[in-house]
Amino acid sequence: MKVLVLGVGKMGYGILKDLVKQEEVDEITAADADLKGAESVVKKVDNEKIKNVEKIDVRDKNATVKLIKRFDVVAGGLPRPFCDQAIEASIEAGVGWADVAADFGTIFSQHEAASDAGVTVVPHIGLDVGTDRVLLGVAARKLDRVDSLYVGCGGFPQKGTEGYSNPLRYKISWYWPYAVNSNLGTCRVLKNGEIVEIPILSDTEKIMFPEPLGELEAYTNGSLKDVIDHLELKEVKDAYAQTIRWPGHSDIWNTLKELHILDREPLEVKGTEVIPIEVWYALGEKWLQYNPGEGDAICQRVIVGGQKDGVPASYTYEFMDFYDPEEDITAMARTTGFPCSIVAQMIAKGEMDMPGVIHPSKIGYNKELSDIFFEEMGRRGIDISESYQTPL
Repeated sequence: MKVLVLGVGKMGYGILKDLVKQEEVDEITAADADLKGAESVVKKVDNEKIKNVEKIDVRDKNATVKLIKRFDVVAGGLPRPFCDQAIEASIEAGVGWADVAADFGTIFSQHEAASDAGVTVVPHIGLDVGTDRVLLGVAARKLDRVDSLYVGCGGFPQKGTEGYSNPLRYKISWYWPYAVNSNLGTCRVLKNGEIVEIPILSDTEKIMFPEPLGELEAYTNGSLKDVIDHLELKEVKDAYAQTIRWPGHSDIWNTLKELHILDREPLEVKGTEVIPIEVWYALGEKWLQYNPGEGDAICQRVIVGGQKDGVPASYTYEFMDFYDPEEDITAMARTTGFPCSIVAQMIAKGEMDMPGVIHPSKIGYNKELSDIFFEEMGRRGIDISESYQTPL
């Protein structure tokens, strides 16, 4: 199997770390617009299966199509703004695709083109979004009727680290501007069958996970409408997703908002126009990076309620993951990059005979595909618990 890893940053590193360990993978090329950065990542992975490191600007469609045609599948670690263009090139090249960041709001416009070309594209199959959607699909398949959907997910420094002690109790495990922007504005949730718009960070609550995490906080960040639409769950009355962080995180963000540090309106400072939020982007990039060997953690909880065999029932899925010091890979890179790698390999091996742009929940809704996916996740040490609840 010949695999192209397109986009070689923090998550591209996770994808590469997984691919080099798979017997079916014979040859890997890493490609990125930042050649020096990609070379640095590849040097860190240090495996002979990575044959080439190439410079590519995915905005050059012809060059991207030409590159992709050399491979059996693409595993995309690109930032979201570049995914649609790269996927269009992959479809034109006739090569399957899985990635960690594509925008559900736009990418399904390419479904017909992918279907006509016989190409399978699975967008945004990472952690959240990604594995959570697969789990929602599994539960929806097992229930006779779905009434409610919930996802809670987060990544943050482990207790006792430098990052745990900073005011945010947070460090950058992925793309900082996206993390910042996800805490701004409002979000829509489904509550009692009605769409309700709420300010992000306005409804923080305490939640508990097993040790070593313990008490955390969570706040709403979305409605899971994509799952409702793609699985046609017409009877869902309540659906929302939450960001999970260490306690106190949301208070700091609300303070930053009140101080106008997150404003986009330009200010003049000593004759120079400055946009406050861009200063915050730059400060975070400089001061909130993980130190070498500094451990992170992730947690995810998925709850789906409804009916089974005529009685109320629900399924709960939960897992945690932690920095792997032996492999020098963050929990975020493991739980984001590994699912993408797994699905890319499923596509290349013909296990996903589903031409078109396929929502990750469809993997969970298909028992054969979800069994493969979770067996592979378990083989990588990512074990997800399942519990089934009915009234006493």
